[in-house]
Amino acid sequence: MYETALTVHNILRLAVLVVAFWVVLRAVGGWLGSTAWTAKHRLSMLVLMILVDLQLTIGLLLHFVWSPVTKNAFSDMGAAMKDASVRKFLVEHPIMMIGGIALVHAAKIMNKNSKSDAARHRRTAIFVGIALVLFFVGSAWPWQSVPRPWLRLGG
Repeated sequence: MYETALTVHNILRLAVLVVAFWVVLRAVGGWLGSTAWTAKHRLSMLVLMILVDLQLTIGLLLHFVWSPVTKNAFSDMGAAMKDASVRKFLVEHPIMMIGGIALVHAAKIMNKNSKSDAARHRRTAIFVGIALVLFFVGSAWPWQSVPRPWLRLGG
């Protein structure tokens, strides 16, 4: 189950990054171009929210149930916090991801209460833009000290 969940989590990571980038581009275009906030904008935000919520669910299961890295880390937190690669997956990654997900949800909530389309576009561009940075920085990549593949397809 661990390998399957990790594969799905990895694939969803790429989907979240692509959709978040798309949402930010549309929002910046709407903000600068003074265009209306349409059903397509709402749909792209909804798709992003579904993806990040699904990613969060799988991530929490990996973190607390399936991951051997975090299971070992929880048994000796002092040693885990001294090891940068373990600390990344135990603390840094979850905090950045949850922060980004909170920003996506905040943008969605504020969009419901906004009076103008310009405010919706601006808030979406800013909040989802910051979330996108958190998602990118907090994710594991091949060039990091503990390399992870671009795309994990099982095993």
